[in-house]
Amino acid sequence: MTELERQAAALIRERDLIPGDGRVLVACSGGPDSVALLHVMKHLGEASGFTVGAAHVDHMLRGEESEEDARFVRAMCAGLGVPFHGTAIPVGKIVREQGGNVQDICRAERYRYFAEVMEAEGYGVLATAHHADDVLETVLMRLARGTANAAPGIPASRKFGKGLLIRPFLLSERREVMEYLDVQGLSYRTDPSNMKPDYTRNRFRHRILPLIREENPGAARHVASWDLARRDDEAYLRERALEVWEEISEPLPGGGLALMTEGFSRVPAALQRRLVPLLLDYLYLSDPPPSGSRLESLILSQLSSTGGSGTVDLPAGFRLEREYGKAVFRKAGKEVPEKAGEMPLPEGSWLTAENGMRLFWSDRVAVPDPEPAPGREVLYFGEEEAVLPLSVRQPRAGDRIFLPNMAGPKKVSRIFIDGKIPRSLRDAWPVVTAADGRVIAVPGVRYGKGFTRDGRKGGPYIFIVEHAGDVNHADHTQEETT
Repeated sequence: MTELERQAAALIRERDLIPGDGRVLVACSGGPDSVALLHVMKHLGEASGFTVGAAHVDHMLRGEESEEDARFVRAMCAGLGVPFHGTAIPVGKIVREQGGNVQDICRAERYRYFAEVMEAEGYGVLATAHHADDVLETVLMRLARGTANAAPGIPASRKFGKGLLIRPFLLSERREVMEYLDVQGLSYRTDPSNMKPDYTRNRFRHRILPLIREENPGAARHVASWDLARRDDEAYLRERALEVWEEISEPLPGGGLALMTEGFSRVPAALQRRLVPLLLDYLYLSDPPPSGSRLESLILSQLSSTGGSGTVDLPAGFRLEREYGKAVFRKAGKEVPEKAGEMPLPEGSWLTAENGMRLFWSDRVAVPDPEPAPGREVLYFGEEEAVLPLSVRQPRAGDRIFLPNMAGPKKVSRIFIDGKIPRSLRDAWPVVTAADGRVIAVPGVRYGKGFTRDGRKGGPYIFIVEHAGDVNHADHTQEETT
């Protein structure tokens, strides 16, 4: 096994990029990088059990030269015994008729074709030949433009349609690819446009990267390794930011969102910076969210303030109104209707909640214990923990519930997260309250102190929940509430 093959195999194994019996489609232009990738993947597939095919797109921009590229790739595939999938797309005509950037249209049309082949031929993985030098170029360009985020380079994999796009060469340098081609005696095609200084990437590639390599020949691999590590860090921080988001945000029934500024101000700055893009994505769901350090800094300063009040106009007619520990984001002038109020939960009668869930409670003497049934929960409680009468309402920001064996209350929003209840279902999910206003149950998810499934230990009242349709999606195997 060659060094380039070992590097690719290690990345595939460490990142679990290809199932053992998977089918991999290699994007092959006929250039040096993709030719090396096709040969490497063919050899690794023979050793590991996955199969390989190749896809080529002629963008019809270089006449006979690009047609020869397609013939070259087809012949190479025939020699390797690899299925060939090819097409020609008139990019020039598309640009003339629809306008747009040539490179962007080439990329969009190319990947559209790859997705079609994968769907039609049963490929689960698309492999492209991006390598460490590409990562270095991308990082430098984004840093220079001021558009770099916490992980500014190229990921080793990402979702692509119903499958996965992978980059096995991401920790290999261009010189190693060229050495592999030379040692293996492999020919390849060259695209003259890759030398033109018209494109930003070419200017970085031919003017800036050589200077960096003079300082450190291994700089590309170091930067690519750094970028992968940053992406792992970013994935973890985003997960934590989503957890915080669930705790401190509240969708408004009439549209818009409320954020608890006290909760926001308590989280670390690293998470605050990741909460603002989540906010913008939420508000501008139907359009590309606005971006820019100035806008994000403005929102950060408002959310970090827990005292006083303030109003800030945002793009596309949104307004931030901060007052009394809450920041409300909504369209300017749009009224927010009141939340649905509480409904009595009468003793001895079934009540159907907005999400289809049915609730019932009664004195145990009045009703026999029901038979076990799928989608039915039966619990028992006493009036000392659930002051009668009971009511049902929708969840509200700040709701908390006292759970068994916990010293303090737990946020209902956190219970929804732990119970894996989709956000789209939470607004209509019922909570049960006692006469003193306390939340005592989140039916189908968690129940408060005083509730138990053990009829021998339970109080004088019975509580029955019957799930309906898709509200019974969650894993309700929760700890016994005694």
